Amino acid sequence: MAGSAVRRQQQSIISGFKFFFVLLGLRYTVLRAARRCYRGPRRAVQALKLLMARRRLVQGGRIPRRCVKAGGRYFFGLNLPGWPSPAFRQFIEHELNLLKAPRDDDPHLQTLIFAVTKRCPLSCEHCFEWSRLQDPETLSLEDLLAINRRFQAQGISQIQISGGEPLVRLEDVLSLLESAVPGTDYWLLTSGYQLTASDAARLRTAGLTGVNISLDHWDPAAHNAFRGHPEAFAWVEGAAASAIEAGLALCVTLCATRAFVTAENLRKYLKLAQKLQAGFIQILEPRRVGRYQEQEVELTGTQLQLLTDFFLETNSARHAGRLPIVTYPGYHQRQQGCFGAGVRYLYVDTDGDLHACPFCQEKQGNCLTEPTAEIVQRIKARGCHQFETVSCDF
Repeated sequence: MAGSAVRRQQQSIISGFKFFFVLLGLRYTVLRAARRCYRGPRRAVQALKLLMARRRLVQGGRIPRRCVKAGGRYFFGLNLPGWPSPAFRQFIEHELNLLKAPRDDDPHLQTLIFAVTKRCPLSCEHCFEWSRLQDPETLSLEDLLAINRRFQAQGISQIQISGGEPLVRLEDVLSLLESAVPGTDYWLLTSGYQLTASDAARLRTAGLTGVNISLDHWDPAAHNAFRGHPEAFAWVEGAAASAIEAGLALCVTLCATRAFVTAENLRKYLKLAQKLQAGFIQILEPRRVGRYQEQEVELTGTQLQLLTDFFLETNSARHAGRLPIVTYPGYHQRQQGCFGAGVRYLYVDTDGDLHACPFCQEKQGNCLTEPTAEIVQRIKARGCHQFETVSCDF
């Protein structure tokens, strides 16, 4: 393929006039879906306004005036499927139906975090799967495919393939992607472990939407120490370049520890994310789970405010046209509540057991041996371990 054609397929950040043109197209798609759902223009417009208002709440009133283009689609948020696509249409229809007539017997799940392996070459300071790592694999390829089919049949809009390190089961991940039917975006949650350009291209061809790479410091030595491997930072750099070359969407995720959260570190992290051409930055706060179970890892009030300011200011900066879009779940969890616990997403671990999320682990059943809808109801009844759960995350 010619170099110019490759460049056209690569991820880019869209802003300015082109962004507003794309936004108009997206809103028209949502409005058409609302008219089908509500059978009338007035109620359809009201539903659109409500969805927009709720999105503003999640973004702290500062919705980024930019989006990420990858694979010929536009991504307005890390947890929103790319538009236009069957996955985006399905996502919106679920949200509109929930607004219209919420029912306890309809899970309305939008995202599944799916751990496909217990194996990992790293020894990360914060690993939430620490107690299971390197145990014999429980889930066969047939199990992975069965779980994927079950959640696709329920209309799941996004599946995030996690681990362990999912790239150690690259061939099985490829089989899972190739078996999927349209209507779901797939993201790979990875350390970047030995992701080559050719493997990234294979993943894109098989149906992968994007790569979410864990990057926990701007300083290579500090990242390597946190990840417990001398090549961890080099893997991040190589994987990011491979993802961009393949035309995949790219996110980098930061575990924002007490030792990291300073204004200077956040500025340098943003600069590195730009250098790697990341379209998104996701900030996760450390939780007392896995290897952090017995440690005091909670951030101070001053550090939480620093993260909040970074999130709001980066997304609304006047000259932010080329900056990654920042996602910060801790912000909306404190402001509006949690979207996990079976409300909008849940977690399937490496044994096929279902949990509220990777950081609220308390298995409520196994999705290979029980009806998933029944397990989801138990998770919803239990709720988030730390925050109140909410009913809508658009």
